[in-house]
Amino acid sequence: MDIVLLILIGVFSRLAPHPANVTAVGALAVFAASKYNTTKALAIIVVTMILSDAVLGFHAVMWATYGCFAISVFLSSRYLRKQSILCIAGITLTSSIIFYLVTNFAVWVVPGSMYPKTLAGLLDSYVMALPFFRNSLIGDFSYVGVFFGGWEFVPSLRKKIIPAT
Repeated sequence: MDIVLLILIGVFSRLAPHPANVTAVGALAVFAASKYNTTKALAIIVVTMILSDAVLGFHAVMWATYGCFAISVFLSSRYLRKQSILCIAGITLTSSIIFYLVTNFAVWVVPGSMYPKTLAGLLDSYVMALPFFRNSLIGDFSYVGVFFGGWEFVPSLRKKIIPAT
């Protein structure tokens, strides 16, 4: 049940009106990998992305987008064995930076890109994407707080509402 809920949150965060790149998917990759095995975490991300992309439309840099989320899953599954706030923040920041660097490189390199295939064109693609990077950081850190905080808060709330018999 919790896996379905996570997928629904991820899909909804992409389909509901939101500022560009402020979605739950990056945080979902970090969170899912810290709570489930790598295969389940990857499945959560892939299902979330395919369901939402089926509505939003598939695009030429999906390989980079999905790949970055897979990297986030692998990093999180490896380095979030100890779930301290510092570790979670570090993996979230690292994942956001990787997403920014890889996806904007993909936007530059894809045929028909609006950026010339020069160093200046590549740098321009990174500069123009800075507002999206800021939004990714906002989304990733906000949703990481919701996911990890909710994971800890809901069971304690459930125990208060439904005492053990």
